[in-house]
Amino acid sequence: MVRVVKAALRKKGRGNIRLGNPPRRRRQPSSRRHQETPKPCKSDSHGKPYPSEATLRSIDPIWLFGRVPNGFWQDETNRRNYLLWLGYKLGFRRIEDWYRITHTDLKRHNGQGLAGLYWNASAIVGVKECFPEYDWKEWLFKTAPRAFWHDKANHRRYMTWLGQQLGYRRPEDWYQVATRDFQKHKGGSFLLEYHGFVSAVMSYLPDYDWKEWMFNQAPSGFWASQKNRHRYMKWLGKRLGYKRWEDWYAVTENDFRRNYGYECFKRYGGSVIAAVKDLYPTRAWCEWRFVRVPAGFWHYQENRKRYVRWLGEQLGVRRLEDWYQVRVKDIHNNSGGAVLEQVGCYRDLLKECIPGLDWDRGRRGSCQPKPSRRIRSRRSRK
Repeated sequence: MVRVVKAALRKKGRGNIRLGNPPRRRRQPSSRRHQETPKPCKSDSHGKPYPSEATLRSIDPIWLFGRVPNGFWQDETNRRNYLLWLGYKLGFRRIEDWYRITHTDLKRHNGQGLAGLYWNASAIVGVKECFPEYDWKEWLFKTAPRAFWHDKANHRRYMTWLGQQLGYRRPEDWYQVATRDFQKHKGGSFLLEYHGFVSAVMSYLPDYDWKEWMFNQAPSGFWASQKNRHRYMKWLGKRLGYKRWEDWYAVTENDFRRNYGYECFKRYGGSVIAAVKDLYPTRAWCEWRFVRVPAGFWHYQENRKRYVRWLGEQLGVRRLEDWYQVRVKDIHNNSGGAVLEQVGCYRDLLKECIPGLDWDRGRRGSCQPKPSRRIRSRRSRK
């Protein structure tokens, strides 16, 4: 009956017709079998070729049917096809998507043996073999290769790339960097190779004259070193235009705040005078000449006596009687306003500090005497 039907159809010009589909035979793998390499069909955002979806779907995953033939993975084309197939299974459609791959993905998709034999158990090695033309940044993978950060050349690669990401063009731009910038750009493990981000930057550009205090945060323990504090103080003096050691009397807390030195300032207990004295310990400093004296300074009689002795030198006092010519204005004009607030009356201040001074016999008996000529002026006319 079948022969009759076929003969009738041939007479009508319908050609050969197969009645029914024979069962599909499973293709047996062969050790000589070589899979065709997918052709690049499109480019990613970096201009690198990447196979089309149709090409990726055409890959025959014979590794799913059991053990592959001996020598199958020796062929680089087969290894590439496996990785492209895996990427398709994981939803990778661009080159950058491969940064999401992990070794676990290979284990879950029959690729553990391949990775162990040819990729040093590292998915990153496989990706770099599959796409050798692409400039891979190993730190962008979920985990950088083992011992990757032990190579100083990789440190420089990362820092160069990070500077590009942050838009840095000059060495001084690096003063803006912070730990969060490294963490945000996959450099947390990189920082473990250094004692903080400052030392990483200084190692990257060792020839630049770095000022550690100009970073967002000085290195840990930096201000504990007197040498570092002196470096900062000398730099601050130049920045403020100081030429002589006496110029330091004009420095204030705000000068430290505005010039990256507040942590140094706090190291001296918030005392400008302590910082200056540490820089020039052999100088005979007059605390009252600073913008502000230390808290409680005028409570001590010895400090008040020191001031009065210095005041006499400034006014040219030579004899006991000369003190009767001192005016309140003389004290105010010589940084003594604060001591008068402490004592209350300039006469009491002088009586306390000058033995033998008797105001009852003196010319003045009031805390607010009439103005008199300056002692130096009187003597110059004699």
